[in-house]
Amino acid sequence: MASQAPDLKNAFAATIICKVPTIEMARKLPVGSIVGDHHGGVTFTDAVAAVLESRSHRGWKELRLGSDLWTLIMLDR
Repeated sequence: MASQAPDLKNAFAATIICKVPTIEMARKLPVGSIVGDHHGGVTFTDAVAAVLESRSHRGWKELRLGSDLWTLIMLDR
C-alpha cells in the first residue's frame, strides 16, 4: 500500500493568519504568529502593516510554494 505525501501547501497555508482587520488585533497576535497573503501584503492597511513590521526583526519575506507566492511576516516581539 503506497502512502500519500502530505499536502504541505495546504498545511502551510492553514498556519498563516491572512486577515488582520485592526491595529488592535495586530497588537494582540502572539509572538510566533505568521501573517501574510498572496497579494504582496496589500490586503492589510498601512497602519496594520506598520504594527506588524514593528513586531518583526526580519520584516516581510516572499516565499514561493508551487505556483503560489506568499508575502509573509513572522512576529517575534
